[in-house]
Amino acid sequence: MSNSEKSKAFIYKKYYGYIMAIVIRYMRNEMEAEELTNECFVKIFNKLSSFSVHENAEILEKMFRSWIGRIAVNTSIDALRVRKQLYRIDDLSSTELIHCSVANDSSLEYQDIIAMIRELPEIQRTIFNMYEIEGYSHDEISKTLEIPESTSRTYLTRAKQKLRKLYERQINLERIQS
Repeated sequence: MSNSEKSKAFIYKKYYGYIMAIVIRYMRNEMEAEELTNECFVKIFNKLSSFSVHENAEILEKMFRSWIGRIAVNTSIDALRVRKQLYRIDDLSSTELIHCSVANDSSLEYQDIIAMIRELPEIQRTIFNMYEIEGYSHDEISKTLEIPESTSRTYLTRAKQKLRKLYERQINLERIQS
């Protein structure tokens, strides 16, 4: 890949939204997400020469998106790790473990879902994003975050339970308003 300023500008413009969409799922603050997105691009440009080019353009595009997506996830996790808020344990009472069903008649939109994910405690949000959205296994999550695999599973369960509660609250608000 060419490392010219023109190439960098093209990559930045083309993938800014993609990288921002990944980073914002990990951060609560949009300004912080914007700063981290720019940090991701610095890392991408510094490591661009290490990206291996594929002859097939379609495969190249998928490989590149995956590669920069991984950089965005790791940068987000590193930022959370620096803040050391990842390791706080938030115990749930047994009443919070009640299963809630999810209705299909909701008018939730992308922004509503992102807002719910942002309400999760950081460790839960991070593990939920890594497992459910990025496709990491619990083994990969445990190695990346330096936590036991069982802790990753526990936090994922808690994140899903909290999201169900938030979803139920949102649905109830929609019913009241209509």
